[in-house]
Amino acid sequence: MVAFKFRLTEEEYYQYNYYTAWASPGKKTFRAWYFLRVLLLYAAVALLYIIASRNHNFWVDISVFLITGFVYLFLVPVFVKRSVRKRVKDILSKKENQHVLDESEIVLSSTGIIDKDTLSESRYAWDAIVLFADTPESYYLYTNSYHAIVIPKRVIKTEEEQKETERLLNKHLPLQA
Repeated sequence: MVAFKFRLTEEEYYQYNYYTAWASPGKKTFRAWYFLRVLLLYAAVALLYIIASRNHNFWVDISVFLITGFVYLFLVPVFVKRSVRKRVKDILSKKENQHVLDESEIVLSSTGIIDKDTLSESRYAWDAIVLFADTPESYYLYTNSYHAIVIPKRVIKTEEEQKETERLLNKHLPLQA
């Protein structure tokens, strides 16, 4: 058994939301389609402009649109991060969500997981974890496609805690999680 008491930081909550909404390997197809839709819409607008303006130099127009398009594609991740950060700030500004950053305790044991905060306590069997993610900053134990138990790696203080955490995760989480 291993127990962690901590307060999730706003940055950790943002990282969790960004990973879940955009950066996770499971979102690869979503990201590809997002970029493709943006690219196709942009190409259609550019093509319509080029066809409609006959007084312009075709190659200059193509060059301007290509450069602008590439700059935009590089800015998309910045826009997505800004959007997720704004959504996190909106979530945390609501009174009903204030407890998200309150002190919480997570207990991992051979029988399951207990996740407590100032307002609630949830118990999960290991089988309730449908997806597991190990990021540089945190472990995410997903109980559905969007909700996860977040364990920041900064709260694992000793080598013994690290070994016990890894042992429990490796033993109880199926390979597909």
